[in-house]
Amino acid sequence: MGLKVVIFEDDKDFADFIKDLMERSHFDVINCYNLKNSNWKDADIVLGDFRNKIVPFKTLQIECESLDIPLIAISGSDTDYSPQLLKPFQLEDLQSLILNELMRKNKLATNSKRSGTTGFFARIKNFF
Repeated sequence: MGLKVVIFEDDKDFADFIKDLMERSHFDVINCYNLKNSNWKDADIVLGDFRNKIVPFKTLQIECESLDIPLIAISGSDTDYSPQLLKPFQLEDLQSLILNELMRKNKLATNSKRSGTTGFFARIKNFF
């Protein structure tokens, strides 16, 4: 099982494009368009469109904080949120930011029970 990434992006074409790219790099990716779908609540990390018209970023931020899930803002222009990734971006930049955030939050080491793996390197070896 790979890293579970959930994308909240109101541009379906862009969300599908990012999902496809990430799945080629062995990420498990789910595109979500509302918070009612509970599949997103066990994500390793969430990517949220900062100017999402469907799921307000502030609401997503509060939900992620309550679940202790790292959140990365994706946006077409600079925001006041950190960490953020500006569109357009390279997959390598996204992977690097995801790795940095997971290391910062220590999510990979503490979630090994859920994933059935035994640690950080076992979870990321196929991604980078």
